[in-house]
Amino acid sequence: MRAAKVDSPAPDLEALLASLGAGLEKGSLGPDIDAANVELLDPAVAPQDKQRRFRQWASRYQPCMFGRLGALGLAGIRYDMCWLDRATLCRGRAHVRQLIQQARLEWKERAAHGVSHGFLILFNAPELAYLPQGAPLLQVCRELCDLYLIEHAPVAIDTIYSESVPLQATDGSALCLRGGINVFYGGAHRTRNHDRRIPGGIMISVNSPGLLAHSLVRRGLAPDLPAALERVRNLAWASIGNGGISRGAHHAHSCSWHNTDAARASGECPMKHRPRHVPEDFATDRYSAMYHTDVLLPGSVMQDPERDQARGAGTVWGQLDFGYLSAHEHDVRHENFGFVQGQAVAHEARFEHRWAPHSAPALADQEVLS
Repeated sequence: MRAAKVDSPAPDLEALLASLGAGLEKGSLGPDIDAANVELLDPAVAPQDKQRRFRQWASRYQPCMFGRLGALGLAGIRYDMCWLDRATLCRGRAHVRQLIQQARLEWKERAAHGVSHGFLILFNAPELAYLPQGAPLLQVCRELCDLYLIEHAPVAIDTIYSESVPLQATDGSALCLRGGINVFYGGAHRTRNHDRRIPGGIMISVNSPGLLAHSLVRRGLAPDLPAALERVRNLAWASIGNGGISRGAHHAHSCSWHNTDAARASGECPMKHRPRHVPEDFATDRYSAMYHTDVLLPGSVMQDPERDQARGAGTVWGQLDFGYLSAHEHDVRHENFGFVQGQAVAHEARFEHRWAPHSAPALADQEVLS
């Protein structure tokens, strides 16, 4: 009788990095990232100094305004960072998983009091910093996400995952809000996923704009929730179309862009202090991108090595919405349920609550706009 085939266990992180580094080309990822990587990939630089350098880069070059302002601690935005250098990664999956989960819990304790609105996990190694788009990148990102999303491991591609972010009310009751989760990496440079490029390695990013809105009210930085959400929406609007750095002048080649609203009268732009890359007639409810911005691991995008694709040359998601940034109480089955109003949970369960993942909508269900 033939013995049943037993799948070989995945190589531990030290072996994985060694296999990735064999023959890896370290080409330019743009002058901003190249300059940052000099310090971020130097093993002689202390982790705290690398974090400082990363925040310096993010404060200028990160397309997402939440990340850019959070790097400086401005606009009431704060985020925690779990920095995992190459030496730490080489201590193995179990050790790294434990570090991530401890940092995750500590972040949630701070988030519950409205102190921190985002959580960054940066896997800092040259082999990860230069890993280009392709099947190996996608597989590595899946394995790293499994160390964070242990309750959903193994994670699936083309799936939307949400972090459960607790918020403790003044009366002691607890809500759990949704936080968006994305993956960033250097190999995104000049690809369809260019907006997701970073220096230093591979990063998992969690952002809870709903928690930010609630905390702005709690800390007296906004008079009420509608006013706080207006500020948050302005940051979200400014983030779209802001990722064209190193690909062209004036953000012209950003992988996300604003749809237009022909019905709105000239001079009635709802955005305060509108930046140049946002048109006056931008649509306030929908935008477009070359990838689905909510998907954790978009398989076809992360495996596509083609660079400098023109908008419309391939897949375009033309109906990505801002509807989650609303005080409206959505039905529990609605895709935007939980982002702002949250779900009431028992106080002792606030760190155990989980949001179920769901598959990304089919492109055929989208109305493609230009």
